[in-house]
Amino acid sequence: MTPEQAAILLEQLALGTDPRIGEPLREGDACTMPEVIRALFIARNALQGMLVVEPARPRRRAPVVRNGVVLANAGKKWSGDDADTLLQQFEAGRPIGEIAAQLGRTDGSIVSRLVQAGVLPDRETGYALIRERREQA
Repeated sequence: MTPEQAAILLEQLALGTDPRIGEPLREGDACTMPEVIRALFIARNALQGMLVVEPARPRRRAPVVRNGVVLANAGKKWSGDDADTLLQQFEAGRPIGEIAAQLGRTDGSIVSRLVQAGVLPDRETGYALIRERREQA
């Protein structure tokens, strides 16, 4: 068997076809599992010489800046302390925009977290609070 023939066979399996008879693989067949399908495509690509392995580099993202404030935690996972601070500050009546700046997060992430915590019924309520605050300023 040549590498080209092996690549074709692997591709047929990855696409859910029995290469012996050309019919779909049975439900529950190991080759229909997502991990196995990915492995089959990787093996096929390697045989075809298409797989390029590059060393993993850490992704650098530009910092998120809103109204001249760098939001250092935008897009990062929430810590328990940040979540506690958010709830305490909101319950104390501090505006969402100020909480966001303090925690280095976007207004939207603050609203989403408050909805997730059950403090706000929905995102629109949170955005309405932000709009009200801006109109008062």
